[in-house]
Amino acid sequence: MEKNQTNGENIKPVKIPIKDVLDLHTFAPKEIPSLLKEYLNACRKARIFAVRIIHGKGKGFLKNSVRGLLEGLPIVASFSDAPPCGGGWGATVVELAREIDFESPDWFQILDEGARAMGVSLERHQIAQFAIHAKELVAWNVSTDLTAITDHVEIAVKQFLDNLPVPAFIPPGSRLLDIGSGGGFPGIPLKILRPDLHVTLIDASRKKVNFLKHIIRTIGLEDIEARHIRAEELRSKLQAEARPNVIVSKAVSKLERFLDWAIPLLCRPGIIIAMKGRSLETELEAAISRIEGEGLILTVKEYRLPLLDIQRCLVVLSDSRDEFKACQSPR
Repeated sequence: MEKNQTNGENIKPVKIPIKDVLDLHTFAPKEIPSLLKEYLNACRKARIFAVRIIHGKGKGFLKNSVRGLLEGLPIVASFSDAPPCGGGWGATVVELAREIDFESPDWFQILDEGARAMGVSLERHQIAQFAIHAKELVAWNVSTDLTAITDHVEIAVKQFLDNLPVPAFIPPGSRLLDIGSGGGFPGIPLKILRPDLHVTLIDASRKKVNFLKHIIRTIGLEDIEARHIRAEELRSKLQAEARPNVIVSKAVSKLERFLDWAIPLLCRPGIIIAMKGRSLETELEAAISRIEGEGLILTVKEYRLPLLDIQRCLVVLSDSRDEFKACQSPR
């Protein structure tokens, strides 16, 4: 973890060691909410499950603020005053959950409350299908290298909640192509969220495609297929009437390269959606001439992931603003 420290006009990042003690006296109050979430998640990743947070005695304002934040974090199993030798009333000992089972009420709560925080209501059966996907993802990841995200909370947030803003940009009954689907993201969660979609998942790795087919069978999804093929090879195999009118990808490549794959495959009018992190300016600059040359309308949708407080954005390219607005109609 890094903290920005001002030195004159320069802002220098300072690394914060991840250990079992966090002293809040060196941080500004406005930094503490995001710091606490990030730090405790980093501790859990480092297999540190008991953390002493030093907030001082004073009048208890900081202590109450910290405990209010802890109550809202699913990874926190419990917290209490530190023993006298560890700071007593001026410190709080936090016990972190060692693991959240995908079929547990805790994981259900993370998805349910996280979705509501993003303005989406999930059905119980959708969360149950997400749980099947997540459980199999972790099991297969040992031998298939499907994802670098292995923490159960991060899987809930980064792999499933991250998809929730996407359906609003997809017209009903669309033919959707997920390029470089890997562990099934975003294509399988989108199919779960929108059963009306006709979905094709493609990946260059046969092992990953085998996993995708396994998930499709295990969940019992219909009107969805997984194919072992590269995007460059797919164009010659598609009939004109079978071309997708929506193409999505999650952080598979730079935007310019993704457009090289997607534009020749897209049925026009159509929509291209790239799921990206917050650092987007350089990619947009490199791709803007191609976007304008194709006559595509650019829309960037920014959003934040709950619990982990991570910024994300969608790059949405469509043929017209009217088509874009039609996708926004309530369903």
